[in-house]
Amino acid sequence: MSAARSSGMERRDLLRWSGSTILGASLLSGCELLSTDPSDKKKESGGGSNPDAKEAPALAALVKQGKLPPLAQRLPKSPVVVTPVKQVGQYGGTIRSATTSQSASQLLIVAREGLVEWAPGKTEVVPGLAESWDITEDGRVYTFHLREGARWSDGHPFTADDLVFYYEAILSNTVLTPVFPTWLTIGGKPVRIAKVDDHTVTFSFEAPHGLLLRYLAFRGALHGALLWPKHYLSQFHPDFTSKAKLDQQVKDSGYKEWMDFFLSRSTPAENPERPVMAAWRLTKAMTGGDTRAIAERNPYYWKVDTQGRQLPYVDRLVQERLDPEVITLRAINGNLDLQFETVSLRDLPVLADSADKNGIRVLRWASDAPWIAMYMNQSDKDPVLRALMQNIDVRAGLSHALNRGELNKLLYSNAGGIRQPCAVPQDDYYLEGSGERFTEYDVAKANELLDRAGLDRRDAEGMRLRPDGRPLSLLITTFTYEYGGTVPSVDAYEIVRQHWQKVGVRATVQNVADTLWSERATSNLLDIPGYTVGGILWDVDPLWYVPTSRSTYWASGYGEWYETGGKQGMEPPEQFRKLQDLYDRMASEIDDQARLELGHQILRAHDENVWMIGTVTAPFAPVVASADLVNLLDEAVLSYRLHFSATSWMEQLAYRNPDEH
Repeated sequence: MSAARSSGMERRDLLRWSGSTILGASLLSGCELLSTDPSDKKKESGGGSNPDAKEAPALAALVKQGKLPPLAQRLPKSPVVVTPVKQVGQYGGTIRSATTSQSASQLLIVAREGLVEWAPGKTEVVPGLAESWDITEDGRVYTFHLREGARWSDGHPFTADDLVFYYEAILSNTVLTPVFPTWLTIGGKPVRIAKVDDHTVTFSFEAPHGLLLRYLAFRGALHGALLWPKHYLSQFHPDFTSKAKLDQQVKDSGYKEWMDFFLSRSTPAENPERPVMAAWRLTKAMTGGDTRAIAERNPYYWKVDTQGRQLPYVDRLVQERLDPEVITLRAINGNLDLQFETVSLRDLPVLADSADKNGIRVLRWASDAPWIAMYMNQSDKDPVLRALMQNIDVRAGLSHALNRGELNKLLYSNAGGIRQPCAVPQDDYYLEGSGERFTEYDVAKANELLDRAGLDRRDAEGMRLRPDGRPLSLLITTFTYEYGGTVPSVDAYEIVRQHWQKVGVRATVQNVADTLWSERATSNLLDIPGYTVGGILWDVDPLWYVPTSRSTYWASGYGEWYETGGKQGMEPPEQFRKLQDLYDRMASEIDDQARLELGHQILRAHDENVWMIGTVTAPFAPVVASADLVNLLDEAVLSYRLHFSATSWMEQLAYRNPDEH
């Protein structure tokens, strides 16, 4: 998950905010705030184009000049037909957004491309560049039928050769891919990708892969992960280029090794020359001191609307790297057309006040990660702390010590929710009533449980001692994030620290840079990492609930053991090994109902054990959009796994008055 970063809120701002009746009103009501009507009633322009035109005016002009083939030659034999959410759009305009990221990667997430895709606003898999597919009864072989006539953004045909190139030249090259992707590995064996003919390719596995289509919609469509243009990238690869020529290219580029040079040429966010299959192609990267990235329409895009008009409607996407405070001001003033990163619930009052004046509207999407949580590191390198973290009485006691009513009032004006991290209601595996264990505020119960866990001895100041006699000190390490509607995280953890202090547990909150936090969390160096928790589509991003990766922040050592096949990390105890086994069975299960039950078992284990302690949940994730922008879903889930605003299928977004944008 990519966390939106923002500076922490000043204490005076928190106090002023928590007492604001304006905020409470905007959280709980505010029909005007969520109106989908344009903020002004100007007569709609023609967008500078013929409403009956089958392609954008700029492309039609290039065709007329002989610089671009006619549309019929640029579309596949059977293009994807997209039904606009509300209306057929007009061509033109630019969608402006902002990011705190150092590259154009965030911009390209919403310009996803893949063999298959998520249906708009859903977790259902639908055809993409693969027109159809066949699966053998045993679930071991997937045959994908590619769209005949689909082309890369430079006009070169997209065929099975591109997918085989990815398999043979990228995945099978141990220099470029030291560790084979786990999502393309089943039963400890990697996939084999083979060409049947120009438009047919097979993915073969040693064991059934029940989650492949969902993985392809998420991982496979993220930055075009599967889609590597052989005709372009082969010139930078030693298997296809002479050593002398490649060495000269590497030298001229300033890189020391060919693999670094190759990756610079193959990374979509860094190289505007790299052909893509997305609706927009990067024409200006965010490199060096340049803080703006631009992506312009792909003239060979393979989707059309219900009238046969080539998508996308909008000409270009522009994203600028800015400080969080500046992003907020830009959003408030209507200078951003689609913004979710760093937009906070604390900004709602002023957003509501400025909506009509500045031509914006605020949507209340559900958050896929609404928690501000504490990951109780089950694989802590300190054996005493590890034993305490693994003691359910300790976790239950610390959870009962939290006054979530106070947290809800201070952080969300009582509009938040109270649940432990255990998936969100929109998730396919969600269990009704889960996440409620140990959420009652009960200081007496907290003290009883902590005493029972062997923390009954205290020092002269009344603070608890560890079983080995040393002072108990818990370090919550976090970074400043505002993701999916959560408020500035440091404020919440400071309140947690105060609550734990009241039951004799000395805690410290450490706020570090996000890169340092990630490095330490994935190296199993943090006692209690503080972050949010993914709640939807975790079956294709299992680290949130199963130790499958170093990034399983609540059991990083056990995740590393799983990820490396036992070569590194810490061998997990039986209860965590059981979670890993359940997930292995999930991934190999081809029966949907059986897989659902296996997922339920994993979430039941979290419901019972509370390995991650949640505070309160954000009521929704605010999304700021231009009031003139149509076809954006009014209700959706803001999720990295759904590629954020791409869940609305960005290619069918359009302006009522494109000439004004």
